[in-house]
Amino acid sequence: MPCSTAYPARLNRTTGDLIAFNLPKPGRYPGGWFAALDPDDARAIRRGKLTFDEVINRHEHEGKVQFSRGGVEGLSREIRAANQTLDFDDSFAGIDGTIHSMVVADEALFVTTREGYLMCFREADDANPKAPIVWKRRIVNPEVSKRALDAAAAIVERSTSRYGIAMVVGLSDGSLTKALIESSHFYVVVFDDDRARIQKLREEFDRAGWLGSRADVIYSDLVDLELPPYITTTLVTERTKLSVLPLLQTLRPFGGIAVGGKVNRALLNEGEFEGFSLQTTQSSADSWIRRDGPLPGSSQYGGDFSVSNDALVRFPLGVLWFDDSLSHFKRSPQPVFDRDTMISRPKNWSVPRYEVHNKIDYPLLPPVLSDIYTGRILEDTERPALRMRLEPSSPSALEPSQYRLPGQPFSTKPGPVLAGRRINPLTGELEPRTIPKTYGCDGGIDYGNLFTLRSGTAAFYDKTVESGTVFLSGPRSGCTNSVIPSGGLLNVPYFFDGCTCSYPLPSAMSLVAMPESHEQWSSWGKSEIEPGKIQRVGINFGAPGDRMARDGTLWLDYPSVGGPSPKLNIEVTPGTQYRYQHSMWMRTPEPFPWVFASMAENLKRCVIKDLKPGVYAVRLYFVEPGSRSSNQRLLNIRLQGRVVAEDFNVMAEAGGTMKGTVREFRNITVMNELIIEIDASRGMSLISGVELLAHE
Repeated sequence: MPCSTAYPARLNRTTGDLIAFNLPKPGRYPGGWFAALDPDDARAIRRGKLTFDEVINRHEHEGKVQFSRGGVEGLSREIRAANQTLDFDDSFAGIDGTIHSMVVADEALFVTTREGYLMCFREADDANPKAPIVWKRRIVNPEVSKRALDAAAAIVERSTSRYGIAMVVGLSDGSLTKALIESSHFYVVVFDDDRARIQKLREEFDRAGWLGSRADVIYSDLVDLELPPYITTTLVTERTKLSVLPLLQTLRPFGGIAVGGKVNRALLNEGEFEGFSLQTTQSSADSWIRRDGPLPGSSQYGGDFSVSNDALVRFPLGVLWFDDSLSHFKRSPQPVFDRDTMISRPKNWSVPRYEVHNKIDYPLLPPVLSDIYTGRILEDTERPALRMRLEPSSPSALEPSQYRLPGQPFSTKPGPVLAGRRINPLTGELEPRTIPKTYGCDGGIDYGNLFTLRSGTAAFYDKTVESGTVFLSGPRSGCTNSVIPSGGLLNVPYFFDGCTCSYPLPSAMSLVAMPESHEQWSSWGKSEIEPGKIQRVGINFGAPGDRMARDGTLWLDYPSVGGPSPKLNIEVTPGTQYRYQHSMWMRTPEPFPWVFASMAENLKRCVIKDLKPGVYAVRLYFVEPGSRSSNQRLLNIRLQGRVVAEDFNVMAEAGGTMKGTVREFRNITVMNELIIEIDASRGMSLISGVELLAHE
């Protein structure tokens, strides 16, 4: 399985089990999208020997070319099928143009060319020769009325930019949508609940060459439609009776507008829509809604490792967008932010490097402006006043090799992170804050609410909830700290150029706060806990990491697999099996579907030791993970030897499969250990989590 710039993963194709996904030794050998098992050597296949194409798997690592071992040139330009070898670079009869790629399927050879042809070749004989089937796109521009063009022009005139994303929610006849594409540079995303209208518009857009390049058309139930926040420049509907109010959070700050549809002025003024204003024209009765200014609670990072107490950037975080258009050399300076714009100055690492005691390297390129809410690189005509204020980059000025917070050493292996103190939720006692870090020359920056660092991958620690270290696996952040809260987002620009280390996702991304039901794991870090001190804890059987909940419970993975954690003294039945699946499969409402998504099967006895003596509330978390329609599993539960539930039917209690249910038992006396026993009178014992809370 190719893994982008990382080494490929090997899986058992019969079972799907992962055989290996290891960093190469040494770690700077590049991966790539092309790798194959050697087809001529059965022993090599059993050993998993990989063959690379050195043209594809060859990258420059800051002045030195690195390439994968075991490679040959041109392998990715060949197909071997039916005892034949077809070379992409050797044309043959029937090909009109230059071959881009070929694939064998359905007893046919499919060929795409760089000129835009798609051809299909099938077997022929002398008596019945067959010409290839050829598809070629013919561009047909849709007809757009002057009335629709005038309406679209008025909308574009009100918009803060002719670029960005426009959302059309609800079609009438599609005229306004087509005119909007003609009148702007917007990428237009269309939603409608009529399949016939959707299909008709798709066909028109496809004939015009717009589908996928200027627009997408999506069938959706408009009543329950949810759109990503902050990304939309212009929100439009072609239906006058449709309300746009439920979708206003998709509007971008600093001037995103919604035009058309029903507007309830009273609702807009009730405070639910802070930062939005209703505006009307003097010449007509039509109105629109504008999102003015920054997001309430957000901050703007101005550089120099300053504090950025952005109240909107809080654990857990989910990806808002990702993109690889704007890349930076790995030791470029930090970007700064102005309103909705990131200003970055990548280093020009293609020129010969400067060497002064190994502390000075490449000059800076001119500043680049990009949109933090979509990742789009701004056109030269956008934000002219800001561009006038920026100092030009000097092509010859010597720059530091790395940029560091004053007092932080210029080291490729900085020491442990020191970041103040915290309350340990297990004991309620004050202790040094531990921020687990693996490797990476970025020593970490305290931005106020958030501490961010490169810990192998980009990582962060939310101090407002003591989240533990959250690893944003996949992309590499910079040698200079490049994980920055600003504008209501956690910004992770693409700081990967000049590096061939085995990271699978060379990409930028921005993350936005999610509900607590969103699955995101952390490594909370080691804590020295004396026996008899633990008075509150959550144990998440089979989970891939730790998770701090905002209600005060720290959920620890058991067995511990997600990184350094407080060590619990727990004994479980030998033969217990652990399962995990992503919580997106769960049909459990907020707040904790991720607790139920993992489980321990055949756990008959669990003893949790070193607890603080007292009286506890014990919550047991269960889910029926199967797809069975009948009630199969019955559990008998004992706490401290006392029966608290008999013939407990998990599925009946929860109301179906993949739905969690919690049983709480209060006034459970604990001296120093809690004994949980689960016997199944039908099926196998199963439990997802245990939460202990000492009564006050």
